[in-house]
Amino acid sequence: MIELGIVDLSAEGRRRLTAVVERWAWTPPDFTISLPRLSLHSLSPEEVRFHGALDVCVVGPELIGCDAAFIQGIRKQLCDKVLLAVLDARTYSFGLVEQLSRLGVDDVFLDTATSEEFFRRILLLQRRFNNKKRGQLVIIDGARGGVGKTFMAATLAEGWYAHGRSVCVVDTDVLSQDLSRFFKVKPHMNEPLRLILEQQRVVTAETASECAREVWVDEKRFSCVVPPAGRNESIFLPLAAQRSFTAFLEALLLSYDKVLVDSSGLFSGCRNLLYQIADEVMFVMNRDVSAAFANRQALSLIAGFLRHDALLTTLINDTGVGIAPINLLRDEVAVIAGRRVRHVAVPRSRRGAAWVCSGYTPYRFLSRSLREIFVDAAVEAEKPTPLKRLFALRGSVLRALQRRLAWLATQLWGKVPKATQRPYGSGEQSLLPGAAAQLIGLSEPELDGLVSKPVLLG
Repeated sequence: MIELGIVDLSAEGRRRLTAVVERWAWTPPDFTISLPRLSLHSLSPEEVRFHGALDVCVVGPELIGCDAAFIQGIRKQLCDKVLLAVLDARTYSFGLVEQLSRLGVDDVFLDTATSEEFFRRILLLQRRFNNKKRGQLVIIDGARGGVGKTFMAATLAEGWYAHGRSVCVVDTDVLSQDLSRFFKVKPHMNEPLRLILEQQRVVTAETASECAREVWVDEKRFSCVVPPAGRNESIFLPLAAQRSFTAFLEALLLSYDKVLVDSSGLFSGCRNLLYQIADEVMFVMNRDVSAAFANRQALSLIAGFLRHDALLTTLINDTGVGIAPINLLRDEVAVIAGRRVRHVAVPRSRRGAAWVCSGYTPYRFLSRSLREIFVDAAVEAEKPTPLKRLFALRGSVLRALQRRLAWLATQLWGKVPKATQRPYGSGEQSLLPGAAAQLIGLSEPELDGLVSKPVLLG
């Protein structure tokens, strides 16, 4: 989602410029290309300072023709944003273009430009200036049904939530709505999402938030998107609906750290589109030998759509079906030439399998087995606090005193107590008496007098 501000001198000028931008936005050159969605904001030059969240600012010809010096003020207020200027045939000249470039305009184009030219310039320029915080899109997929995609989606969602991440789970199964029903999320007919897919509503952060519901009461960091209101999965089939769905997911990524999509109800065309923009794909398989070839083919197809920096993880879910060894699946089936694949084995849990409509997820019983997936979040959550650093300093002081006592013991009795003996090269750097004295705030004579008393050696 691109937040685009339209700035011109008068209301009439902003209305004309808005009509030009809408003509570009709603007539894409090729319907097979997923174009980004625009959220338009009509602003006066004085209102720009109150809209720092803009990604792109478009200045109209009326403002430029009146006084081009306004551009310099707008550039100071939006120093790290894309600034474009639209000129008409009356105001266009090469000298004006040169002047606008000196004032800080990134690009200039005429109001007669095509939609393809407009989006090409916005995408290339925004990539250079893009510093907006964005979450990660995770796709939960599998080669066949009944392998535990919904099971793993619920487990991973609570796992990331337990490690301090804000999570949103997207249920795409229009017919059964298993994930939404198991989470007890209401309502079960998502009318706002249907309007977005049919392009009757513009995709913005506000309209996307209306489609998400809290899984637990008063907990906004854990949400679920109910499937759209429709008769069957064909609501995702039109190319326009697929573009709207990807724009909807991009809007969610601005509000959540993790967005998980359970792809059980999506057609192959929509899945292939999501693979291209996904940050990670979690491929779920069971231990059924008859599905080995299907899993191998599906993984090869997914790897062809993924970006080079996207992650691919296989979750070998022991559902009780099949007896294929996990080592065989990991070494022979889930192997992609030229791409690193992470393998995680999920053991069978009877208590975890009974999570349906119980108020909890299987993560309660599988947290140890899935620790590898959440290790990054765990490391971030365990960053040293000032209190932890204070205890670490206290421990270093005590170790320095212990080494000093051991040195005094060798001077007095010629042997080291067993409690203070350490092997050579244990990794701890020995401190000199002066360094130990500086750590506890004493001078060397005071430290020698303190530790030389026999009662302390006992």
